[in-house]
Amino acid sequence: MGNKLDIQHEYEEAEKKASELKDVCEKINNSARGRHLLEEYEKKYKEAEAEAEKEQLGIILDAIQAAED
Repeated sequence: MGNKLDIQHEYEEAEKKASELKDVCEKINNSARGRHLLEEYEKKYKEAEAEAEKEQLGIILDAIQAAED
């Protein structure tokens, strides 16, 4: 029974943290500054993601080229 009680307690703590995080996210979304920061973050994230994809494709192309030589 101890395990069940431990898991129940951990579950309740996780629910509490998730609720707090949701509240914080709502507050950020409801402020102009918060929305601006989120938009900038998303922009930078997408740029970094595109750059990483470009680098991976470059490595693949180099490997294909080396295999053809």
